[in-house]
Amino acid sequence: MENSHLETFKAKAQGNGWPTKVDITDTEWKLQSDEPIEDGGSNSGPNPMQYFTTSLAGCQNEQAQVVAEELSLKIEQININIEIDLDLSGFMGISDNSDGSYKNVRLDAVVLGEVTDEQITSLGQKVDARCPILALLRSSGCVIESNWSKK
Repeated sequence: MENSHLETFKAKAQGNGWPTKVDITDTEWKLQSDEPIEDGGSNSGPNPMQYFTTSLAGCQNEQAQVVAEELSLKIEQININIEIDLDLSGFMGISDNSDGSYKNVRLDAVVLGEVTDEQITSLGQKVDARCPILALLRSSGCVIESNWSKK
């Protein structure tokens, strides 16, 4: 397999014990993750699962823009709502590992623009097939419920 389109993404993190705040370093942005106060954090930033969920939303949107351009669709806006069910048994030490922790993804995308229902269906199928973050969830055994519609 040719890796001509291989891109490497990097992150460095520094955690300083408890509480759970982690500074993501070596980027051009100031990022950090944390946990809510009720989970022992200081709520100074999103937790890692919130980052993961927003990464999926961002990936879906970016892929939709690429596919829309390929299909010559006139899209004005895409509103994406995502819910991910995560079994925390492995994370909490109740199970030996976190394999299969992601259970369900519910993705609703509403597209505004000069497009037909058929075009939206095609757009959604192509985006869902090409989004690498959704593919990661799918390959983990997570059930994906994806609905693309026109407003």
